[in-house]
Amino acid sequence: MMGTMAGAAVGAVAGTMAGSAIAGAMGGDKEAEAKKAKEEEAKKAEAEAAELQNKLNDAKAKAEAARAAVK
Repeated sequence: MMGTMAGAAVGAVAGTMAGSAIAGAMGGDKEAEAKKAKEEEAKKAEAEAAELQNKLNDAKAKAEAARAAVK
């Protein structure tokens, strides 16, 4: 699961880089706006990945506490 979240974050960054390269090749205000939108999208994706990672860590801690209580 952690690999999936890390992959999503890396994918968001790679998508942003590719989008930036395409926007740079085209030039103009529309491309600058598209680049900005892609950067914002990547930031949102990274924030979502961080939130999911925190939830995963919390769930793991709860599971470990439950296992410890059973022993």
